[in-house]
Amino acid sequence: MIIDTGKVVSTFRTLDSTPADPNSVGTWYSRLSLFPHFNKARHPPALMLFCWDSIIDKKTYETRIIFPPSLRETMLTPTGKDRRGNTAWYKTLLFGLAPEGKVRIWLKNSAGGENVPLIPQKITTLSGDKLKACKGITRHSQGYGYTKTTQDFIKGKTYPYGSW
Repeated sequence: MIIDTGKVVSTFRTLDSTPADPNSVGTWYSRLSLFPHFNKARHPPALMLFCWDSIIDKKTYETRIIFPPSLRETMLTPTGKDRRGNTAWYKTLLFGLAPEGKVRIWLKNSAGGENVPLIPQKITTLSGDKLKACKGITRHSQGYGYTKTTQDFIKGKTYPYGSW
């Protein structure tokens, strides 16, 4: 759920997927080389609540974010030109979700190059018996099963991996 700065409430049943980027394995990657797919709100966000599962630590998480009022101005101010000469913006938010309920947010640079870390005004992530809006919504009611690829990836590793 998103409440945007125009006081419009948007609800999405699922977040659109983002293609995997091998550069993001083991670290939060500040340059996304692939174009993400995303849910769209009419205005920059003011508040967001979303539920997500971590298959690594086998938990459901509920994250609430209050965005700083300055985000609206940042997202509505051109940042220059892209390589085609089009106006560039920070109009897309990228979310990184990691084991232990860790969440990071960046403003995507539409001209390419470095994405800008976004520090929320407030962020709260709950799990277990503290869940409120996300209680009982996991798709893993019978537990979490790992594919062979996932098993191979996590074998011998501790988390958080790299510099998350």
